[in-house]
Amino acid sequence: MANKLLTAALLWLCLLASAHAAPALVLGVVPYMSARKLATLYEPLRAGLERSLQQPVTLESAADYGFFLERTRQGRYDIIATSPYFGRLAQQEQDYQPLARPLADLEPLLVTRRNGIRELAQLRGQTVSTSDRLANLTLAAQRYLTQAGFIPGQHLVIHPTGSHANSLAALLGGESAAAIVSVSALHQLGGDTGSKIRILARLPHTTPLLYLGHKRLGSARLAQLQQRLLAFANDTPQGRAFSRDLNHGGLRPVSEQDMRVLDPYVRDLKGLLQ
Repeated sequence: MANKLLTAALLWLCLLASAHAAPALVLGVVPYMSARKLATLYEPLRAGLERSLQQPVTLESAADYGFFLERTRQGRYDIIATSPYFGRLAQQEQDYQPLARPLADLEPLLVTRRNGIRELAQLRGQTVSTSDRLANLTLAAQRYLTQAGFIPGQHLVIHPTGSHANSLAALLGGESAAAIVSVSALHQLGGDTGSKIRILARLPHTTPLLYLGHKRLGSARLAQLQQRLLAFANDTPQGRAFSRDLNHGGLRPVSEQDMRVLDPYVRDLKGLLQ
């Protein structure tokens, strides 16, 4: 019995050593929140993938959306959790393959203070705060406001603040008349922010955050990674808690329709990058 236990222990140590000898996979998360908040939200996914793949997984982000987009283009990340427009661009031009998306759609909101402006017309001449100029919510809001007769830069100012938390802080502090945020971001921020704001407009729903893997991993590895992502988020207690905390509702494979609807916004994004 002692010999069997010793053999089992040695086998476990060999497997553990082998797993940690493998090169680490890098999970890159678009910087829509502070680095500390992203680390808290995505640590369960990092740890879950590390366990199921038996390979080290490290979590990274970037200083802002522009740096994240450049690092994605360079192939720095093996897996990305990224904004939908970045995800479509990554699929089309940066050698990434879609793996999964949340069950819940992205629900952009234009919000104001409880005692703030009462209607959209009052935005004229005002400042609207947002997380980043390249954020999908910013591009969606610019399209929405333009269609409503407001030309950003002429009829109002859209002011990037670095994160959703900063954007809402600017709103609540009186630095902006409205803020661009999403239902998921409000959920992830938690606290009592929801009681201090009022929805001025609900923008059209769209494809949410996307998970993609770099094609250098190979088709077999990408298929395994997709299966592990879906199994983690939908079938494990830790994954279901992760999905709940991010307001994902679980994960499912990405359809071609999910990606095609993003094309007009990708064109907008490319216009900003020129």
